Amino acid sequence: MALTALAAAAACALAVTAVTPVHADPGDFGAMPGLWRVKVQHMVNGKAGAPEVQWHCVDEGADPWTTFAAWTPAEGECTATNQQRRSTSLAWKLTCKGSPAASAHVDFDNAKHYTGSVMVEGRGEVTHVEGDRYAACTSPED
Repeated sequence: MALTALAAAAACALAVTAVTPVHADPGDFGAMPGLWRVKVQHMVNGKAGAPEVQWHCVDEGADPWTTFAAWTPAEGECTATNQQRRSTSLAWKLTCKGSPAASAHVDFDNAKHYTGSVMVEGRGEVTHVEGDRYAACTSPED
């Protein structure tokens, strides 16, 4: 009898946890602060276009959503929804004006490197991104 009550309580706690949004501290995200080199490539007919290289300085405790998930497909105004965050990954859905449904993700294989992509329904990968931590930031202009 006690085992059944314990199992019911655990199932109830799990159900509450599953529907309650979790707001994690940006500091627990598995990426190092510093100067990051980000290469974004838009795919055209399944082939990677010319890479766009962007540099940005990431502060300690920076919001992972605005730091590592700020890129979108090549076309359209997009809104991110259904954001899911873990300590080494971000995943979200994109709703873009005039475009089919899309999803995106960023996955860190270590604290200094990540890859990610945007997938559009019916078209496959339309954007590929790769980030590498290059060095420490030396000034606010980095």
